[in-house]
This record gives sequence, structure tokens and C-alpha cells, in this order.
Amino acid sequence: MTIRVRETWTIGEADAYTPKKEEYYIRMNIHERIQHHLVWSSFVILAITGFMVEFPEEWLRYFDPYRETVFYWRGLLHRIFAVVMIINIGYQALYLAFSKEGRGYFLSMLPELKDAKDFFQNMAYYLQRGEKPLFDRFNYKEKLEYWTGWIGNIIITVTGFFLWFQEFFPKFIFDLSILIHTMEAILASSAIMVWHFYEVHLKPGKFPMSNVWLDGKISEHELEEEHPLQYEKVKAQTITSSQIPDL
Repeated sequence: MTIRVRETWTIGEADAYTPKKEEYYIRMNIHERIQHHLVWSSFVILAITGFMVEFPEEWLRYFDPYRETVFYWRGLLHRIFAVVMIINIGYQALYLAFSKEGRGYFLSMLPELKDAKDFFQNMAYYLQRGEKPLFDRFNYKEKLEYWTGWIGNIIITVTGFFLWFQEFFPKFIFDLSILIHTMEAILASSAIMVWHFYEVHLKPGKFPMSNVWLDGKISEHELEEEHPLQYEKVKAQTITSSQIPDL
């Protein structure tokens, strides 16, 4: 975990602006941010061009009276960004398997018994029946979203392959793939708009958005508040390394 320091400004007791240094930590490195950008950009294009086939035909006449042109570009863009999504899946798999940071990311994302305990403790906390659980690098909500994302990507890729090369498969496979492909797209879009956007951008303390996906940095205050167990590890590691004399 790399520390970044920058100067911020706060209002002092005498209404004067006084400088205050705040430490920032890298939460998403450059590879993870590139993967995230590829995910959200391909997802947006795929969602728009995919749901276009569900729009009433009269809507499309505003763009093209005969609909040939708009559907040609719709299909082309959908396939191009489907390939981008598949390439990014491979990029993520290679990153998780062959880089030290990726393997650490993967291990931190693995579900464990503590996640189940944290879930019930957090529900009790929301009901004012106990203390807030102490989360590590990733909490149970982030792990659930991450792994359902992987499952969704696999489902959408396999069914999309059947739809793209429909002439090689029975009609039953084609019809079933349309249903699963569409339902998975609706589920993924709903999860992103309702769950992900609230957790990352819209909830109090984050609004109007978190900047982690842009610069990869999280403030010391936010790290201590949302991931206290990881914060303790980082501070302990910092203290230990500072005690090692320079050679």
C-alpha cells in the first residue's frame, strides 16, 4: 500500500484558512483502474445498444426512417464492445494470476466466514442493536458485487456467443440464449444503477462521487472509517518499516 501526501485546507478557529496535511493511500493501482474503465465504458455501450432491440420501432424512426442504418451501427457497436469486454475479462484473469498485486487482490476478495458474521452484525447495527462490524480491505457487499459480476460476465459472454453464431446451434439454444441474455442484462443494469451507484457515489460521505476510480487514492479518514482492519495493518506496516535503519 503506497502512501501519498497532499496539502488540504481547513477552516481554523479564527476563521482563517490553515494548511493541513492528509495522507492518501492507493486503493486501486493503474491496472485495476484501467480494468474498471474498460468495464464501465463497455457496459454502457453494450447496455444502450442491447436494449435498443427492445425499444418500440416508432422511436427508431426519429433516427432513421427505414431503420437499416441505425440497426447496422447498433449491431456493429454491440459486437465491438462485446469483444472489448471479453478482452478485459482475459486481462483481469491474467492480472489476478500472474501479478503479486493481482494475487493479493484475489485473496482479499475470497469469501470467508467473517463475511457472514459481518452481514448479521451489520443488520443489527442498522437496527441499533449493536456495534458496526470492522471491515478489512473488502467488505461482504463488495465481495458479493465482485463475484456476481464475474458470474454475470460469464453468462452474458456464453449466451452472446450463441446469439452471434446462431447458425451453428439449434433454435432452442438461440431462444434460450435470448431470454437469459436479456434477463442478465436487466439484472446487471439494475444492480449497477441501484446498488453500485449508491454504495460508491451517492451515499452520505461519498456524494457526488468517490474519486477512487479516477486517481486510485483513498483518504486516511475514509480508510479508517470504512476499512478499519486494513487501516490497522497499513499503520502497523508503516511503523515497522520506519524502525528499520537505512543501510
